[in-house]
Amino acid sequence: MSLYAMIAYTRLPAPGYSAYLGGSVHLALRTEGGIVPLYHGYGKLFAECAFSRDNGIVSRGVRDLSLCRIGEEFLLGGQETERVKVGDAWEERKTGAVVHWMTADFASFRGPFRTDSLLEGIDADSPAYAVPVASDRLPEGAEAGVELPVLDALAEHLLRQNRKVRFASVDLPREVTISSSDELEAITAEVRYTDGSVHRKRIAWEPIPDEEECTVHGRILVRRFPFPVERHPWGDPVILCRGGKSYFTATDDTDGNRSFRLREADSPEALFTDKARHAVLLDAEHSRFGGTFWAPEFHVTGGKLRLFCALSEKGRGFDPQAHVMTLRDGGDPMNPCDWSEPMRCVMPDGRFLNQDPLGDGKGGITLDMTCFEAGGILYAVWSYRTWEGCDSGSMLMIARLDPAEPWKTRTYPKLLSRPVFAWEHNKVTDNNEGPFAIVRGGRVYLTYSAGSAGEDTYAVGLLTARADADLCNPAVWTKEPAPVIASGFVPGQYGCGHNAFFFDADGDCYITYHGHDTLDPSPRLVGIRRVHFGAEGTPVFDLADEEDLPKAAEEVSIRVKRQ
Repeated sequence: MSLYAMIAYTRLPAPGYSAYLGGSVHLALRTEGGIVPLYHGYGKLFAECAFSRDNGIVSRGVRDLSLCRIGEEFLLGGQETERVKVGDAWEERKTGAVVHWMTADFASFRGPFRTDSLLEGIDADSPAYAVPVASDRLPEGAEAGVELPVLDALAEHLLRQNRKVRFASVDLPREVTISSSDELEAITAEVRYTDGSVHRKRIAWEPIPDEEECTVHGRILVRRFPFPVERHPWGDPVILCRGGKSYFTATDDTDGNRSFRLREADSPEALFTDKARHAVLLDAEHSRFGGTFWAPEFHVTGGKLRLFCALSEKGRGFDPQAHVMTLRDGGDPMNPCDWSEPMRCVMPDGRFLNQDPLGDGKGGITLDMTCFEAGGILYAVWSYRTWEGCDSGSMLMIARLDPAEPWKTRTYPKLLSRPVFAWEHNKVTDNNEGPFAIVRGGRVYLTYSAGSAGEDTYAVGLLTARADADLCNPAVWTKEPAPVIASGFVPGQYGCGHNAFFFDADGDCYITYHGHDTLDPSPRLVGIRRVHFGAEGTPVFDLADEEDLPKAAEEVSIRVKRQ
């Protein structure tokens, strides 16, 4: 008899967790020691939305879940619901359809599939069905659920995978024989993590005593950033390390988003101290732009430093559009006079990027443009949204870019992603925005933000593709069905999103983002932490500082012999 059972359940709404999120498939394991929620207790599988005649989003969910074993696989499904506005309120109504997914391991899934009945189109030979679970035997906050026994090996594998990656130990030689202090400086600590991965960290060693044999003490060097890094209300933060200096910029929420402010310092940490140098790069008072000074990003293309950003021209009202500024050769990034005028982004035929990009005759806004190189090709990804007919929700577009003139695309835009899942379009705004990429190990990891931009439902999603693929083909990308960062994934941090990445002098990758330290309405605040790459090479975005390296493990020592 199995010691474990899989529980599939829906959740009730709660602070920081809306009804849109609750109407999805959540998973947990019943063990001898109690119930273990999987995937942070967050929804793992979401029904896809429908689109109205005007191409607007019609949100859908699932309720009354079913779970059954069919041969070597499992089928998860539920009654499809649709959110309909009645007067000033929203109601959830069953559509009569069923949404289901197939899996062999509860880690990767096929679907969602929309059918008239649960087993439609499936060769089901004596399926074993899950049974309903009493409310007092469900995970905390659950609405309703079912459970089905699963093999011990599968459950134990899921429990291992479900453990959050965190610090395990420090490996360092007990003793070394050296001929100079430089050889000691080259010795690094192998920090091991619970998934078997390793990260090498430098050590600051104390001076070696003038003895033939001695013990030398040191401290593992680790960057630690409190959350928030400061109380200033910023959105969309970006850091660049270049030429021995660190630079910071973001959307400034203190002046109505009417300027771009830059900081320069000798290290990322110093950017948030009185040691930082400050400058205003561009503002509404001294330019032709009147507002939406949004989401500035540093990128280097064609050997030049650029600032990708969104701006609205004066006299046009709310009309954010993607622009690019260029630093002159030899220029000082902190000198506004060394930057070019913003160039508005255009397509190969000279049309602005917002003019009929989908071929439906509509126009809209463009913002949050980022760029990255993969397979020797420079790509741009940005957010586009239209209100012609109805609100389309913001969506991600992709095109190849001209490195020498990165405000010009070399190909016409392709639709990469829309907010089809409820975690992407719940509460206030329907979003796919704020993309940023890491290219590593032959893969492109493209993060983006979704949900309500200033609230606790804001979250970070992930698209992945091979770096050598034609990335303008949406079919080569895999979209994660649930967010990789959401409220509570790191304790005390809520509504985190609109992230970017930077690499320090050691080549370590860090994520910057804005979020909140309370579920109550509050300003957007900046967070920073290291991105760890796990045993399989995939990025781990939710490793808190103490999970990376506890302060108690920083101090190390080694026995040194001179030769």
